[in-house]
Amino acid sequence: MKKKLVLGMVSMMGLFSLAACGNSANDAVVETKAGDVTQQELYDAMKAKVGDQYVSQLAMTKILEDKYKVTDKEIDAAYKTYQDQYGDQLASMLQQSGYTEKSFKSDYLKFDLLSTKAAEASVDTSDKALKEYYKTWQPAITVEHILVADKAKADDLHKKVTSGGNFEELAKANSTDTGSATQGGKLAPFGPGKMLPEFEKAAYALKNKGDISPVVKTDAGYHIIKMLDHPAKTTFEKDKAQVKKDYLASKVTTEAKTAALQKLYKNADVKIDDKDLKDAFAQYDSSAKTESDSSTTK
Repeated sequence: MKKKLVLGMVSMMGLFSLAACGNSANDAVVETKAGDVTQQELYDAMKAKVGDQYVSQLAMTKILEDKYKVTDKEIDAAYKTYQDQYGDQLASMLQQSGYTEKSFKSDYLKFDLLSTKAAEASVDTSDKALKEYYKTWQPAITVEHILVADKAKADDLHKKVTSGGNFEELAKANSTDTGSATQGGKLAPFGPGKMLPEFEKAAYALKNKGDISPVVKTDAGYHIIKMLDHPAKTTFEKDKAQVKKDYLASKVTTEAKTAALQKLYKNADVKIDDKDLKDAFAQYDSSAKTESDSSTTK
C-alpha cells in the first residue's frame, strides 16, 4: 500500500575514500600471512564493480550543485518522510542496501533532491497551469488501515473496531502491511492517484476524523480504513501553495529527472580521462544513445 523504497546504489564513499588515502597505492589495507591487500588493489576492485555508477553520480552531483542548492534542512525533511513511511524497518532496509543514515542522506537523498530541482525548473507553474490542475486536485488525507488476506478475518476485525476496539492495537497485532502495522496502521499522507483505486475511493469517502470504512477489497487483500485527517478543499488562492507542491510532484517523474540530467550533462563539457570509465555517463549521453539506436537499425 506504499511506495517501495528503491535505492539507487550501494554507498561506497567510505571505501573509495579509504582507497584514496595514504602515501602510496602499495600501502596495505589488509595484511595476511598469504599476502597483503593494497590500496591500489582495493581501488581497482571497487572501480571494476561500481566505478561507472559511482563516478557518474559524483560528477553529476557537482554539475547539479553548480546550478541548484539543497540545504541540510531539506535533506532532513526528506529523511523524515522515509521514517514516517517505514518506521522501525528503515534502519534495516538501509543496512541491507549498504547505507548508514549519514550516507543515505549525503549520497542518495542529496542527489535525488538536486535531480528533483533540476526537473522542476522546466515545469510550467503559471497560475493558468495550476488552476487547470486545481480542477481535479484534492488535499492529501491521512488514514490508518488494517490489511488481512482473509475476508472472514476482515469482517471479524471490522466488528471489533466499530464496537469500541482499539484500532491501532488491532492493526499492530493483525495487519499484514508490516510497515504500517508497527505504526498502528498509519500511512503517510497521500493524494489522488497514489493508492490502489478501490482503497483511494473508500478512503476519500470518509469525511470526518474517526470514520471507519466498510471492508474494502483490493489486489493487496482486505482493508479496514480509519480516517485521521481529511482537509477540506477551499479556494485556489488559499490552497495555491500546496497545489503547486503537488503539481510539481506529479510532473517530476523518473523520466523528467533523466531528461533534466541529460540536458545538464550535454552542457557540462564532460571529459573522461580514465578509459576504464568511458561508459560511466552513457545514461546521460542522449546523443550516444541515439547513435547506438541508429546503428542497430541499419
